[in-house]
Amino acid sequence: MNPLLNPTGYLIGLGVKKIVESISESGQSTTIDELEEMNRRAQIKANALLAQAKVEQELAISRRIDSAEEVEIEEFYDTSGKGNLGFSGEAEKVTLGLGGEGRRVTKRIIKFKGCTPIEQPQPEAEDV
Repeated sequence: MNPLLNPTGYLIGLGVKKIVESISESGQSTTIDELEEMNRRAQIKANALLAQAKVEQELAISRRIDSAEEVEIEEFYDTSGKGNLGFSGEAEKVTLGLGGEGRRVTKRIIKFKGCTPIEQPQPEAEDV
């Protein structure tokens, strides 16, 4: 997998490969508790790598925005949820109610057109 095309997938793949290698190398001598500890450590590392990959992705997008002639961005983020709990009591009956609702909308489209040349500052020649 090419790290330039899909850095997130590449990093997750490396993490999974390391987990498999460490479990394979441990053989039968490793206890379940040790394997669970290795799993927790691997999950923490994978989460850190995933966060780092997301930051790198956003930086790459911002660099591309800087160099594009035209940029079209369309983003929708809506994460909402609500819940309710009800209780009513009368002399002859008791009623308890619980309800919940969730909604998630995510859409992100970024289109780049053209590329402006990036000008590198030329070092000034020193007089000898």
